Amino acid sequence: MPDALPLRLQRSRQVAVITSCLAYVLYALLTALIDPPGAFPGAYNVPKYWAALVALGTVVAVLVSPQSLRRIYMVTTAGYVLAAVVEIPRAVAWADMPMHLSLWLNMNILVSYLVFGSRFGTALNIAGIAIMLVSLVVNGPVAAPNLADWVTVSIVMGATGVMAYLLVSFIENNLSRHREDNERLRAARQDAVTEVMGRGAIEEELERAVQHAAQARTPLSIIVTDIDHFKRVNDQHGHAVGDDVLRATAKRLRRSVSGSGGLVGRWGGEEFIVLLPGVAKTDALAVAERLRAEVSAEPVAGLQVTASFGVASMRGPHDTIDAMFSRADSAMYHAKRAGRNAVR
Repeated sequence: MPDALPLRLQRSRQVAVITSCLAYVLYALLTALIDPPGAFPGAYNVPKYWAALVALGTVVAVLVSPQSLRRIYMVTTAGYVLAAVVEIPRAVAWADMPMHLSLWLNMNILVSYLVFGSRFGTALNIAGIAIMLVSLVVNGPVAAPNLADWVTVSIVMGATGVMAYLLVSFIENNLSRHREDNERLRAARQDAVTEVMGRGAIEEELERAVQHAAQARTPLSIIVTDIDHFKRVNDQHGHAVGDDVLRATAKRLRRSVSGSGGLVGRWGGEEFIVLLPGVAKTDALAVAERLRAEVSAEPVAGLQVTASFGVASMRGPHDTIDAMFSRADSAMYHAKRAGRNAVR
């Protein structure tokens, strides 16, 4: 199952991009209605409305291809910076300060950190601010009052970048710890040799499955299986070959049941348990027969490997784990006594 937190973060990035872009489009529309710039289309051929088209295109692109969010917003950021660079000479010539544009650039700083992360977001924003400052110097000189405004905007954008960096770094560090914790938890729940669930993990899953089956009145079955003559394999061929047999058996069991929601765990030694939520005993017997054929289908390390299987199902809401496992274990030993490589 995919890790939920990274998926939620990615959805948050998409929402942030769409929200900020739609907000800019709304700003451009409302300000045009409140204070019309002049005749269409000439009066609208200015960076403010170019940026609105970029924002609208970004929304459409993200909705169509959300997995390409970073590449899309890279183009968006380049469009915003270009609009700012074109706007600066006009502002310098008119001794004006494009305060609205500076506010939206601050918004872009926050969004770009969220989308690109702390390192690349920092590099991108430093490059963007540097480009604008170079454009300001090239198109100077700037009158003192306007220079004070530009200095103010630069300081605010820098401070916004620092705060965004701290916030995103905090998120990234916590996500990293979360991944490490998940890896440790997965390793603790997994059997080191076979890479299926260890006994503790499969016991927890069995307890949850029994509780759910009792409450929902749905069927539940388990299969206990034991590799035939496994001690002979270890004694005659060594533990390395024995481990190969364990791994191959676990892989074949997991491959056969994982698609239908079944779970496989190593109970101990050469014994495995297969948990089948929602499966009644008749169907579980058919599954066990398929597993028996799968295990013996191909040799492992040149050895013909077989296993014996015992099946048990819940007998009602008052049935217990111990009772069900005891029935499955007893059935498995009946299969052993019947000649092995059998299902009971």
